[in-house]
Amino acid sequence: MFYLLFLCAASKAKLSRNMRPFFDLYYGRGSEEFETNESFQMIFRCWALVGIKPLKPYGFLRSLHMVFSWICLLMSPVALNVGVMQITKQNSSMTVLLTSFQMALNSLALPLKAIVTAFYLDRLRGVEPIFKSLDARYASPQERFAIRDNVIQSTHLFATIIISYFSCGLISCIPSLFTHTQPLNIWLPIPQSTIHFWGHLIIEVLYVYFLLVSQCMNDLYPAVYIKALRTHITLLAERVSRLGENPELTDEENYQELIDCVCSHQEILRISRAVGSVLSITIFTQFTIAAAILCVCMLNLFIFADVTHGVLTIVYYLIVMLQTSLTCYHASMLEAESVKLPNAIFHCNWWDMDKRSRRVLIYFLHSAQKEISFIALKFLKINLGTVLLIAKFSFTLYTFVTKIGVGEKIKH
Repeated sequence: MFYLLFLCAASKAKLSRNMRPFFDLYYGRGSEEFETNESFQMIFRCWALVGIKPLKPYGFLRSLHMVFSWICLLMSPVALNVGVMQITKQNSSMTVLLTSFQMALNSLALPLKAIVTAFYLDRLRGVEPIFKSLDARYASPQERFAIRDNVIQSTHLFATIIISYFSCGLISCIPSLFTHTQPLNIWLPIPQSTIHFWGHLIIEVLYVYFLLVSQCMNDLYPAVYIKALRTHITLLAERVSRLGENPELTDEENYQELIDCVCSHQEILRISRAVGSVLSITIFTQFTIAAAILCVCMLNLFIFADVTHGVLTIVYYLIVMLQTSLTCYHASMLEAESVKLPNAIFHCNWWDMDKRSRRVLIYFLHSAQKEISFIALKFLKINLGTVLLIAKFSFTLYTFVTKIGVGEKIKH
């Protein structure tokens, strides 16, 4: 929560002349027209905060901030998993061990996702001129409202995910205040004799929230980019459905309008290929680790957890499901909405158009019939069906573990 307040305050600073303050994005305020690229504004600010996006102008302090941030990101699997090993040596309860282990598993994918995002950051930036070109094609109040509505909803989604992740972190930290234990028992390269319990707790909480920001943005940006694509494919379908209906336009003007629609579709495909090449790796990484995390969560919840750790496990289970289902939901909706485009082409007023335009319409219809979808490393399709498949696989793992009696043997 304190980080969200920081973002709101930071948004008022003059980071860029074109940047709109957070609350203006959230409530849709401002006299200037909204652009699709403003949907990604808060994500790039957070990436700059965690060191994935370099801050400009370059300087010593900003470079030092970036180096320190990358050390924290790359060391996260070591810090959390060594902490789990230390719990094992301390003969702590199995529910404490599994609670820390299920969160340590998620940290394994965090550095890889951060590296991929940083490496392909220019590719994500490269789609912004294309989105700007698409925005320029829509001038009616209804179309501009759709673009504005997309920006507002994306900002609402950003705030919702930030609050959800940070609430999960807060719930994990609160019991430590009463039990006088560390929330996740993260290993710090500092001798325990030189640091007080409260100092260790503050450092650990700050580190956890830093990792949560990075994790949140890695899980959020695919959904926001796909949502922007959904908006433009819907606008294009509505535009195509009106082809040939204006009696004041000549055959040449109708032809040019059709060509412009074809160009818009090609630009949408270019964006989908660019974004798909980035999120393919990050989503596949999350898919591969989510099943193991969910299995550990169910094992902890149904066999070992007490009431407190049971609540923590349920909240964490829902957050892990949210990590994959958010992107998969918007990807499934994009697949469904891309089907509307060939229907709009078929039902447009093509019989009143000239022969040249009809030939282009046939080509356009053939090109638009292929749905816009995303594949995780050419192996798993990114949609809600895959989320259910992963949930089913995690339940299969849990059933296998319980059938052979591993959980009960450890418990007794």
